Amino acid sequence: MISNLRDLGGIIAADSRPIHKGMLIRSANLSAAEPEDLKGISAVIDLRTSRERVERPDLVYDVNYLPLSVFEEITAGISHENEASERAIPGMAGLYAYLVRESADNFRKVITAIMEHDFSSGAVLWHCTEGKDRCGITTALILEILGVSRDRIMEDYLKTNIVNIPKAERMREELTVSRGPEYAQSMYQALLADESYLQAAWDAMRPDYISSCLGISKESEDRFRETVLEN
Repeated sequence: MISNLRDLGGIIAADSRPIHKGMLIRSANLSAAEPEDLKGISAVIDLRTSRERVERPDLVYDVNYLPLSVFEEITAGISHENEASERAIPGMAGLYAYLVRESADNFRKVITAIMEHDFSSGAVLWHCTEGKDRCGITTALILEILGVSRDRIMEDYLKTNIVNIPKAERMREELTVSRGPEYAQSMYQALLADESYLQAAWDAMRPDYISSCLGISKESEDRFRETVLEN
């Protein structure tokens, strides 16, 4: 089973056109994927570090697999969402701002791979560990390129909590006993999607981030929209 899996199909984008279903899919890691979970998917983009991929390898079967790390081992401490609050980067909002500033080149590779995917062969799926932070920023960028409003982007981002809140509550209860309430609460917050996190990423982006930092041209945006939006 793939956790935190959702198809972006049906979200209203530019010119009030919805995204086609079965094209753009986001999720958590695929370490417990079954073959039927990948039906209709022809490419998987793994945003995790090399270390994470070794610790919990994706099960992709015959699907094309593209490891495209948002960052590598030099910043590996922030790759595990449930460890983030112990690291030097100040909190989850700080992490999001850091990522869009320092990893723009890597996000460019990821976004380009998604936009240039051969959708006639099936959907493209991208994921990180929890399907929340690196995956969440990637999804926000893709949706913005498609002309989706930021209110709707935020709505999709927060859906991660449907899956993660029960998990975070269990972890907080266990850690309150073993590590104390302050640590337990920090770990709880690190597992959640929060409006302030994604907003911090947006605040750290310059107005022309997509064109200047990601190098996505207006022509590329238009082609992508024509490919994945319904007429």
